[in-house]
Amino acid sequence: MSEVQAANEIDDEAALWAVRSDARGLEPTTDVELAAWLAGDPRRQGAYLRAQAALSLVDRARALPSTDLQPAKAPTLPRRALLAWGGGAAAAAIGGTAIVMNLGTERFTTGLGEIRRAPLADGTQMILNTESALKVQITTRRRQIEVLQGEAWFDVAHDPQRPFIVQAGGARFQALGTAFSVRQLGGRTDLQVTEGVVEASRSDGGQRADVRAGHRLSVTDTDQAFVVRPDPAAIRRSLAWRQGELVLDGETLSEAAAEFNRYNSLKIVVEDPELGGEQLVGLFRTGDPESFVTSVTTLLGAEVRREGEVLRLRRP
Repeated sequence: MSEVQAANEIDDEAALWAVRSDARGLEPTTDVELAAWLAGDPRRQGAYLRAQAALSLVDRARALPSTDLQPAKAPTLPRRALLAWGGGAAAAAIGGTAIVMNLGTERFTTGLGEIRRAPLADGTQMILNTESALKVQITTRRRQIEVLQGEAWFDVAHDPQRPFIVQAGGARFQALGTAFSVRQLGGRTDLQVTEGVVEASRSDGGQRADVRAGHRLSVTDTDQAFVVRPDPAAIRRSLAWRQGELVLDGETLSEAAAEFNRYNSLKIVVEDPELGGEQLVGLFRTGDPESFVTSVTTLLGAEVRREGEVLRLRRP
């Protein structure tokens, strides 16, 4: 009895490693943990190969008509085919001509000032900006992302059979093999396309628009009309946050202060409206508001007063 249980455990672990290897490109020759697991028991190599074969069949299901499959001869995943990976779950069931794979729903979040790189199971590269929250669900039929708050940039893995859909506020964005960012903040949704084309639509089935590389789209919760405009230079500046930078090119001091406050517990308050309207040009680190304020005092002849976690700027 114990031998049967041990075999089942090996099959389950092999299924887990097969999913990890498929998603991350792991190889026994280069991944130390995978190599150590395989070396721990002579039966693991065979279990691992069987699990890889089962996943390969799931991949074939995307490309072939169901009549081309021969389920009676197909390898199957372990009896307990729940493959836990990366906080989500993948279940592959092979029976009849139906093959379903569900990688579950994962939630990604970042804290104040945190910028997080998060590769997804389908090969898509995702980067989250400060104080962001997203829900991700990947299946064999679709890839669904919901931006609950904040901002994220996606470099989408090409997969024509699985639409990549991002939901934010009342807007829906669909892309195949492209790169773009989505920001949901203060009742406004912004789309910035850096590569390819993104199809934008209202969640209620209203307005639609194709947004091409170098173009931006904005829509608010109260105004449902899409505003699309070309501005590749502004997009490059705007996405500097991926490197932890804030690039200013004509933004006002008040606008710059608001951006810095998104990343830091040390807040900047501009007390003088005239000073707040001054335009700035420069490159700064998002996590260094004090250096920014020092530059402002030098360039604009302002003075700063610190009160706890607040830097107050005003004219002398």
